[in-house]
Amino acid sequence: MDEVAIFWDYENVRVVAKGINVPLAEALIKYSESQGHPRVKKVYSNWAGINKEIVQALYSLGFDTIHISMGKTNSADVKIAVDCLETAKLYPDINSFIIVTGDKDFIPVVNSLKADRRKVIIVGNSNIVSEHLLLSADDFISLEELSKMYKSRNFSKSTKPKKKEKAISFNKAVKWLKDTVKLARLQSKTTRLALIDNFMRSSQNFDYKGSSVVQQPNDKSSTFSSFTKFITEAEKQGKIKTEIIEGFMEIFLIEENPQVESELNPNLKDVIEKEDWRLIFETLIKAYTDIKSEEKVEHKYAYLHNQLRTLKKEGLLLYSNSKLSSAITKLEEIGFLNSKDDSKYTLTEDYKENLENYIEKATV
Repeated sequence: MDEVAIFWDYENVRVVAKGINVPLAEALIKYSESQGHPRVKKVYSNWAGINKEIVQALYSLGFDTIHISMGKTNSADVKIAVDCLETAKLYPDINSFIIVTGDKDFIPVVNSLKADRRKVIIVGNSNIVSEHLLLSADDFISLEELSKMYKSRNFSKSTKPKKKEKAISFNKAVKWLKDTVKLARLQSKTTRLALIDNFMRSSQNFDYKGSSVVQQPNDKSSTFSSFTKFITEAEKQGKIKTEIIEGFMEIFLIEENPQVESELNPNLKDVIEKEDWRLIFETLIKAYTDIKSEEKVEHKYAYLHNQLRTLKKEGLLLYSNSKLSSAITKLEEIGFLNSKDDSKYTLTEDYKENLENYIEKATV
């Protein structure tokens, strides 16, 4: 039986995790058992601020709860990285490493383990996992997918032939593809082929098990042998388009301008300039004040992000979608936007008299 090790970055993926409504720790153990024998199980956090009952519950499940002191940036990442590499050296018979995180800082660890011929599986939230981490690993299991596995109890490696997956129509698969590209834009991720394929597989909204279940448009008895061939056919039929940018092929909707939408565009600027901050402030103020209401106007993050993306499409803001997303976060940090429990934002009361001060704070 294969040997397995679990390394869990608790601060990055907590027990009460968004996207999962099953016992996460137990689901992780069950999944690891489907891969082999879980020989090492470690979870890392500053446990001083965590409910002691949670710590005890993790301990009772066989996890070593490793305490990480506060004060040092990325101290948990460093400790996990060192422990992963030391475990690989100490236990050469451990074949698979399950790392529960979404942090791109683990890419060097993943590469080192793979160079040592170890299989690396990343478990994390598909909404926030680093796309580069996802693509560097051998496999990615989203929290949503893990939740499905736990509920169905479908963890074990069966020796019986797998039941043939139900085929889906080409047009339905294309619709799911387009929806996934739109979601990637909202989450400020690239639309590289492997990333989109992974997102479609892990989404709870689609019953997509890979391109092998997608019917050929002109021969429903045949399916696609690869995701690349599915994309090629979708582009041939004018459903989407692809373009190679900075050496990577990305997927775009027909109405999109690849040079504007691509997160890999080398012409995008890294630092938001003061005059661009002014444009961002003015645009968001207009988004709130154009609505006449007796109650305080609220907007969701997606709406605000789309307002800034519109400026980008018009060539007025030359920044990546992730940079525009960080701009909204910055406005919340300086108090210009106030977040509510339902993921909506309101505009500060003093935006008129203190606009210049807010612009200065954002520029710093």
